[in-house]
Amino acid sequence: MQGNGFKLGLTIFFVGLCGYYLFPSVQNMYMSYQMDQMGEEERQEYVSENRQRIQSIEESSLNLGLDLQGGMHVTLQMKVGNLIEQLATRTDENFQDILNAGVQRAEEERISVVDAFVQEFESRNSEGRLSRYFRNESEGITRSSSNDDVQEYLSQQVDDAVSTAMDIVRNRVDQYGVTEPSIQKQGSRRISVELPGVEDPERVRNLLESASQLTFHLMAEPSRVQSAVQSMIDYYEPTAEDSARIAEGGTADTAATGAGTDTTTQEATDLTAAASDQDGPPQQGTSLSEPGDGEQAGPQNSLLSVMQPLPRQGSATVGYATERDTARVNELLNKPEVRQMVPPGVQFVWTANSLPGSQNTHELLALREETELTGEVITDASVQFSRQTNQPEVSMSMNSEGTRIWGRITKANVGERVAVVLDGLVYSAPNIEEPILGGRTSISGLDSRTEAQDIVTILRSGSMRAPMDIIEERTVGPSLGQESIRAGFISVTVGLLLVVLFMVMYYRTAGIVANVALLLNVILILGILAGFNATLTLPGIAGIVLTIGMAVDANVLIYDRVREEQATGKTLRAAIGAGYDNSLSAILDANITTFFVGVILYSFGVGPIKGFAVTLMAGILSSLFTAIIVTRLIFDYMVEEKKMEVSYG
Repeated sequence: MQGNGFKLGLTIFFVGLCGYYLFPSVQNMYMSYQMDQMGEEERQEYVSENRQRIQSIEESSLNLGLDLQGGMHVTLQMKVGNLIEQLATRTDENFQDILNAGVQRAEEERISVVDAFVQEFESRNSEGRLSRYFRNESEGITRSSSNDDVQEYLSQQVDDAVSTAMDIVRNRVDQYGVTEPSIQKQGSRRISVELPGVEDPERVRNLLESASQLTFHLMAEPSRVQSAVQSMIDYYEPTAEDSARIAEGGTADTAATGAGTDTTTQEATDLTAAASDQDGPPQQGTSLSEPGDGEQAGPQNSLLSVMQPLPRQGSATVGYATERDTARVNELLNKPEVRQMVPPGVQFVWTANSLPGSQNTHELLALREETELTGEVITDASVQFSRQTNQPEVSMSMNSEGTRIWGRITKANVGERVAVVLDGLVYSAPNIEEPILGGRTSISGLDSRTEAQDIVTILRSGSMRAPMDIIEERTVGPSLGQESIRAGFISVTVGLLLVVLFMVMYYRTAGIVANVALLLNVILILGILAGFNATLTLPGIAGIVLTIGMAVDANVLIYDRVREEQATGKTLRAAIGAGYDNSLSAILDANITTFFVGVILYSFGVGPIKGFAVTLMAGILSSLFTAIIVTRLIFDYMVEEKKMEVSYG
């Protein structure tokens, strides 16, 4: 054993280090087993008393991927068409037609939306210049800029928007509290997100898709709205009885078709301006009051069969509809002939939450298209509880510019309603009672603290430059994850046993040494994963199974070489030394090339491929260590110290 002191110390160090990193995982397994044996009340009491210890152990344990512990895999795709439309400094009907055709062409030909848009434009306007639509001196796009310049500009803007979206998604996921999420860019406009342990897919879905575009709008002129609504009703030819009921503004005894709920309109949600807690002069106008509405029930035909209009004087409310009917209402109102009836500068927007007192009835409001204020002025957001209702609300602070503009808006529109719109839905639409000069305001009328916290998360993480759509989603339940763990454990165990049996039967004593190294190899792989805070996935388990076979491959090369050396008449000690020396180059060549493959898979792969690559590389490193160093230490001890006869089959 002379000269092996360093090797022995290195082995003890690595084994001890891996044991240190794996110990919390063993604790976690034992703790989970104990909790499974407890009753529901006993388990809750145990968790309550040991919350910090449990959290500490779970954070230090080997991370499991969503395919092992359950979770959610989502692929997001940016709506590049929306971004191009936002970047345009002017638009017309021809521009919209070309953009829509470009988006469709991109899907059909599997090319980027920017390239498809430019190609579509040039095919229709051979001499036309894109710069007429995207002139932007600050970005270097002038009247004389070529189409190639504009194309490069748009492509760069898309890349920047996707990179920004990745940062925003990462911030939202971090604030949501997911352990070891995986967020990666796919192609030019897609983002892959893996969220292990997620138990509320709907909440995560809303959190990821939200563009976080917060805007403030004043209500449209009621007289213009009522005239437009009446024209729309007339367009869809209601019955004489329906028209008489609308003209009288009376209530009907029948509910809207398919509504199934009471459509009585309650008060609108609140928007409250909280007084600043900081030292300074008192803030003026700290509240906005709610408007009240009357009762209406929908008649039974055409547009009125899915929407209950509200013809009351002085109201900017277009009408009401059940949640399942809103899509049909949008379809009817978005017909080109009907859209022409909407007054210029007016837009129709649904409320985000159902009306109080009804389960799924939403209000359709007429807002001015002009944005008075955007979410860019919001510097902070937090969840608070209203002193009047004790309901959760989102408190927002504005920067100096936002404070100035908000004060001007509320001062000039006392008595008017202002709508707070987040991602195309109205969260609040209250009356302005007095000027609000403190730069603090809040959104109320929320269903729960969870909803309020999600809005805070969205506002804090920033707004995306264009909406993101979920184009692929996979959800793995905890029970399926447990089944995957069981199947993976069985595969590793069976593979290990088969290799162990073969090595013992074929190589005798040397086979036992190889098996000891093999068991140590598995421990080292798991220790490396735990030490580098990597995530073990189902493909990762496949990588471990593959590594088990590869680990003994080095031993097979060494043992066959030792037998060849013994056949030449060398002593056992000399044969072992020559066997290790002469087989080293072949072992290194095979493992290094495979390691490079793992590096490539890790660099360019995503999700499952990356998980496989991690365990493959960890397995190669550990198998080289155990096959070349650990087994040599054992043989030197057996031959030199114990003078044992070692059989190589």
